[in-house]
Amino acid sequence: MSSHTNFKALGDKVIAKMVDGFGFKKTSGGIIHREEDASIDAIKSRWFEITHCGPEQKDVRVGEFVLVAHGRWTPGFRIDKLVDEKYYMLDNKEMLAVSDELPKELEK
Repeated sequence: MSSHTNFKALGDKVIAKMVDGFGFKKTSGGIIHREEDASIDAIKSRWFEITHCGPEQKDVRVGEFVLVAHGRWTPGFRIDKLVDEKYYMLDNKEMLAVSDELPKELEK
């Protein structure tokens, strides 16, 4: 969980960090490039770890992991330019699943 507590979610909002982020791909010619959100391979649901919940949020809690439908989150924001942590506000209606643990396919 984040060490930054200088902000809070309001109402039923959910703020999270992406744990199933965009990776890198290698073309058949050997060129390595960042997987882009708009590429066909990148169009999928993503897992997030919840860092902040508004006081009216009843479905999920801080520390849980949620699967969110493709593209149903904000572009992201940083609290501290020196810390490489990006937060996203999730679309509550597009949270598809919740887990107490990081899904096994994402464990490193």
